[in-house]
Amino acid sequence: MEMSKKKPYPDAMGHLRAVKAGLKYLVENKRITIMYPDASMELPPPYRGMIKLNPKKCTHCGLCARICPSNAIKMYKVDGGKRNPGINYARCVFCGFCVDVCPVGALDFTDVHDAAYYTIEGLIFTPDKLSEEPRPFVKAPKKVKVIFDEGKGLKYE
Repeated sequence: MEMSKKKPYPDAMGHLRAVKAGLKYLVENKRITIMYPDASMELPPPYRGMIKLNPKKCTHCGLCARICPSNAIKMYKVDGGKRNPGINYARCVFCGFCVDVCPVGALDFTDVHDAAYYTIEGLIFTPDKLSEEPRPFVKAPKKVKVIFDEGKGLKYE
């Protein structure tokens, strides 16, 4: 019966490298977070922002409300007995199904990605509020770009 010679600790070097990397980041203390709201990440153009309604295009079909996985869209009665969509952003997961399913393109994403409201009621957008342009920032945050560096990890420029 032959015994195979195994190294007593085959993964020891891998573990030591991991510990070394952890200690390096602990000692160097380089910040990898951004100071929000003074700075925010630069997002690509097709990034899903808040949704805007074009009431002139809307055919009142209700497909957006039916496809919404989080039941964030409710149809509200408007003039003439027709119904237009409204969104509860407290429930919305920004999946984009409503924008994709709209047969006439009445719903579209805006460039507003981070909005804050003081109350839950402020997150409920009726058709009138949904058709308005989103309000701009009082002071726009500085946009930073995320760059991955092999040696240092994430960097922001």
